Amino acid sequence: MSPELALLHEVWDSIRSHIAAKERLNIAEVLVRVFDDNVDIAEAETQLMEFDSVMKAAIVTHFDIGLEDNDDDDDWN
Repeated sequence: MSPELALLHEVWDSIRSHIAAKERLNIAEVLVRVFDDNVDIAEAETQLMEFDSVMKAAIVTHFDIGLEDNDDDDDWN
């Protein structure tokens, strides 16, 4: 794991218990955006299983992991 991802993991582990459960995903998404804007966390996809389910969801959403844009209209041309 890169030092940047290790820091994201450590920060998230440190703060998640202080965040109300219904707000965790929103805060995780903000944290991922801030990290992505300021440091290289591009390998997050390969390290996804190191994170809890909330942070996984935030990373998947941010990097569009597994969300293929299948344009069905092309199949009919």
